[in-house]
Amino acid sequence: MIGFIVALASESSNLLKKIPDVHTNIVSGYEVYVLNFFDNHVYLVYSGVGKVNAAMATQILIGHFKVTTVINVGSCGGLASNLAVGDIVIPNVVSYYDVNLTAFGYRLNQIPQQPADFDVDQQLNKSLVNILKLYGNHLSGGKLISGDTFINQSNIKNFQIDEKAVAIDMESAAIAHTCLHNKVSCAFVKVISDVIFLDEKNAKKWQQNIPNIAKTIEHIIIDVARFLV
Repeated sequence: MIGFIVALASESSNLLKKIPDVHTNIVSGYEVYVLNFFDNHVYLVYSGVGKVNAAMATQILIGHFKVTTVINVGSCGGLASNLAVGDIVIPNVVSYYDVNLTAFGYRLNQIPQQPADFDVDQQLNKSLVNILKLYGNHLSGGKLISGDTFINQSNIKNFQIDEKAVAIDMESAAIAHTCLHNKVSCAFVKVISDVIFLDEKNAKKWQQNIPNIAKTIEHIIIDVARFLV
């Protein structure tokens, strides 16, 4: 059973209108949507922004709805110089960027008793690439990093950003962290909404680009649901 997590409703504002058979459940304050496709169904929840919101929404999908696969779809900021707005990132690994317990012998951005990097289901990644390779958007792999700050050119210096990271968001690592504890597979499909080192005011760029990004996210959720369920 697949559960989709999207941070904000604005990232897929017309999705529910495109699916004729939708049911709603409310669990712990979250509206969880059941989307039916050809006698099969998937779950969708809008988690809200940030690591704690993402972890709570993930646990609801797993604990209450018994999903066995979690896929996070949404926008992200580009770090790699070869990425542009509209490109799709399907990361191979995710990690935090705002954790520092090196004083206790842990790696930078590693939470105690947790891996420094959270692995993604590689077989699921292959399936996602096969589904999305016909979109025409540039597809990229690599490392996605997460934290509770919207990163821009002025504040990025406050963090020791992994030079291997290609993109950045505010939810993915917490979702992977929660899935690991529940022994549930996960994957991520992120659409570049702004490129941090190119856009000095990337928050404004995010606002400007999100309507078009949302159209891509909607298509991704519908196509992945149809082909994977």
